[in-house]
Amino acid sequence: MNRTLALIVLFCMASMLHARELQVIPTSVDDYGTIDETVEHMIDDAILEKVTIHAQKNRATRDIIKRKGVLIRREGAKANILMCHGFMCNKFDVGFVRSLFGQEYNFLAFDFRAHGEVADGQVCTFGRDESLDVLAGAEFLKHHPEIGQLPLFVYGFSMGAASAIEAQANYPYLFKGMILDCPFDSTSNVLKRSINTLTFNVCGYEFYVPGRRLLHKYAFHPYIQAMLRPILKAASRLDAKQIEIHMCHVYPHESIKKVDIPCLFICCKQDELVSMDAIKAVYDGAQGYKKLWVTNGRYHCDSFFYNPECYSKRLKKFMHAVLDGKIKKKRNKIVEDMIDLGCGGEII
Repeated sequence: MNRTLALIVLFCMASMLHARELQVIPTSVDDYGTIDETVEHMIDDAILEKVTIHAQKNRATRDIIKRKGVLIRREGAKANILMCHGFMCNKFDVGFVRSLFGQEYNFLAFDFRAHGEVADGQVCTFGRDESLDVLAGAEFLKHHPEIGQLPLFVYGFSMGAASAIEAQANYPYLFKGMILDCPFDSTSNVLKRSINTLTFNVCGYEFYVPGRRLLHKYAFHPYIQAMLRPILKAASRLDAKQIEIHMCHVYPHESIKKVDIPCLFICCKQDELVSMDAIKAVYDGAQGYKKLWVTNGRYHCDSFFYNPECYSKRLKKFMHAVLDGKIKKKRNKIVEDMIDLGCGGEII
């Protein structure tokens, strides 16, 4: 009887220990979020952390909203990179960029409000409130107990790039450098260009949607906001029905004038959403070292897909120049790809 009782006690203790091993206890990162789960063997020579970031709901309140993120960190990393996705994407859609930088860096990707996980009751403002998500992600990395001491960069495309500009303009201590792929100049111009492309077909003939001037004029009126979904869907070729939208006035081409850290801008010659004039206006406003790379990309944010080898080379070169302190010796310039891969040209 005593032996049986001892076996039962040992079995219960083993079960309790096993349950404790499986139990995930979130680790607080000051007031900026939590490390919810740590996975050590999913990625070679790296630790994956599932995290929750606390972002301010808006500037009129201290209430927070929780954003889910994935942090990949490596021992001996040189810097941290905050990754900011675009409209109708999420933290996983930007994950492919990690391989372009190599294994020298830590990466945090997160869901913007109204995107990805925990999106109910939230709205997308195309950069105004998303800048608070960028701020929250940056503060989370700066206060992370293992990697908070490392320099911080930001990589963003489209809405993510615009949001990063807004964040850095308001909080100039955030980043050491910025990589900005296709940031728009203003939400007003994004809407204008989108509206101008709207057409409908009658008996095989294509016509522009009437009343475009009125749509331009009242695009930010509350009663017109419901019409923005099909407009953005048509412009981005994405299904925006699941994203709650409240289009706000956002002017990255003005905000960038407050940014004096090194910036690498990337744009596509054939971008139908962000024109060359638009990206040039953002580039011109930057106050620090800056480079604009004009690619032969076929559409919005296509530079990587069009020429991934060159894309990776440009990212690495910029990062190394900033970290090695060589950026001060470089002059601002615009680099344009002259060889079209579609015409039999070689990769440059």
